[in-house]
Amino acid sequence: DEIFHIPQTIKYCEFKFKEWDNKITTLPGLYILALLYSNVLSMFGIGDGIWISHCSVFVLRSFNVFCLIITFLTIYEILKISTYNILSSSKINQKEIMANQKSINNTIILRTIHLSIFPIFYFFHFLFYTDVVSTLSIFLTLLFSLKNQFNLSSIFGLISVTIRQTNIIWVFFITINNILKLYEEKQNNIMQINLIKETINFIKFSINNLVVIIKKFIGFIMVGLLFLIFLYWNGSIVVGDKSNHESSFHVPQLFYFSLITMLFSLPSILISSILKRYNLQENRYEKKLYDPMEFLKKINFKYLIVIMIIMAITIWKFTYTHLFLLSDNRHYTFYIWNRFMEKYSIGRYLPIPFYCYSIWFIWKVLSENRSKLWCIFYFLSTLIVLLPSPLVEPRYYIVPFFLFQLNQFHYYNNYIMVQLVDSFIKKKKKKKNSNNNNNNNNNNNNNNNNNNNNNNNNNNNNNNNNNNNNNNNNNNNNNNNNNNNNNNNNNNNN
Repeated sequence: DEIFHIPQTIKYCEFKFKEWDNKITTLPGLYILALLYSNVLSMFGIGDGIWISHCSVFVLRSFNVFCLIITFLTIYEILKISTYNILSSSKINQKEIMANQKSINNTIILRTIHLSIFPIFYFFHFLFYTDVVSTLSIFLTLLFSLKNQFNLSSIFGLISVTIRQTNIIWVFFITINNILKLYEEKQNNIMQINLIKETINFIKFSINNLVVIIKKFIGFIMVGLLFLIFLYWNGSIVVGDKSNHESSFHVPQLFYFSLITMLFSLPSILISSILKRYNLQENRYEKKLYDPMEFLKKINFKYLIVIMIIMAITIWKFTYTHLFLLSDNRHYTFYIWNRFMEKYSIGRYLPIPFYCYSIWFIWKVLSENRSKLWCIFYFLSTLIVLLPSPLVEPRYYIVPFFLFQLNQFHYYNNYIMVQLVDSFIKKKKKKKNSNNNNNNNNNNNNNNNNNNNNNNNNNNNNNNNNNNNNNNNNNNNNNNNNNNNNNNNNNNNN
C-alpha cells in the first residue's frame, strides 16, 4: 500500500491538498501527521540534504519507527495503571504487592516488550502504513481515559478516526466502558449473576444519569456527532475506491480473529496453566486454567456439538472470498486459502474445534478480571469492526488483539515465571558459592598440609643438621684424643 500512501503524502508536502488518489479509502490523518513530522525534522536541519530529502521515503518510514518508541511507552503506562488497579481491587494482600513491586514492574516491562514486538504489528513500523499510527492513537485514547483525562482522550479518539474510519467503534467501546466503570462504582463492584438483569440495570443507570454522562464525556459525544456528519456527507464509511471495499456479513472473520489471538497468546498463558496444573504454583492462589484439557473438562458436549453445527452453517453460508485473497500472492493468507481452505472441500470446516476453543479461551481469560458486560461489549465491538469486511487481512485484528492483551491480567501467571527464573539464578549462585567454599576449604587444607610438610621437613633438616653436628663433634673429639694418645706415646719413647 506504500505505492498509494507515499505519493499522496508527497502531494500534501507540496501543499496540493485538493489532489487525491481514488484508490485510497481512508481519511488523510496519516498524511497530515507525516507532513507535520517532516516539517519538524526540517526545522532541525534533517531532511534538507541530498541523501535525506523532505518527505522522502526514508523520512516517511522513519515516522513509523518514531511511533514505535511512543507505542512502547504508551503500552507500558497502560499496563502499569491497569495492573495496579486490578491488584488493588483484588484479594491479594497489599503488603505482599508492595513487597513484590520490583517483580511486578519487571513483569510489566517484559509484557510491554512482548506486545511491542507482536509480529503482525511490529513489521509495519518499518513501512509507511496507516496501521502503526492508527493503533497508537487508540492506545493514547485508552491511556488518557484510564487517567480520567477524557477531553484529551477524545482528541486522540478524533485523530484515530481521521486515520482509519473503523476506529470510531473503538472510541465508542472506550466510552461505553467508562460509563460501565461509573455503573460498577455505583454498584460497589457487585455485579449481578444474571446477564439480562445486569444489562437492564445498566441501561436504567445510563438513562437516569444521562446529564452526568453527557457532561463527563462531552468530548466523545462530539467525536460521534462529527462522524455522523461525515457519514451523511460522504454517503458511506469508505472514501475513494468503494468497489474493493464493499460491506459484507462475513461471520467467519470472528473465527479467524479468535484463532490468531489464541495462537499468539498461548505461549505465556498455556505455560502458566501447565505450571498450575502440576502444582508448581503456591497453593494459596486460586488455580485458573485455560488449556485445552480444562476446556474439554468444563464444556458440555451436547452444547458443543450444537455450536459446531451452527459454526459450520455460518462458514458455509457467509464465507466470502475476496479478489485480493485469490490474486495477491504477496500475503500468507493467499497460500493458506489457496493451498488448504479452498483446495479441499472440508478445509474450511476442519478448524471448527479450534475456533470453539479459541472463543472459549478469550472469554475465560477476559472474564477473570472484567465483568460479563465488559466482555459482551468487547465481542460486539470486534464483530462490528470485522463483520463488514469481506477481505481476510490479519492487520484488521491488531486493535482487538491488543485490547484483549491489555485487559488480561495474569500477575501470578507471570510472577510464577519470574519466581522460577529467580529461583534458578539463586540455585546457580548458591551452587557457585558452595563450589567456591569447597575450593577455599581445599585450598586451606592444602595450605595446612603444605605448612605441616614444610615444618616436618624443617624439623627433619634440623635434626639431620644436629646429628651431623654431633657426629662432627664426636669425630673431632676422637681425633683429638687419638692425637693426644700419640703424643703421649711419643713422649714415653723419648
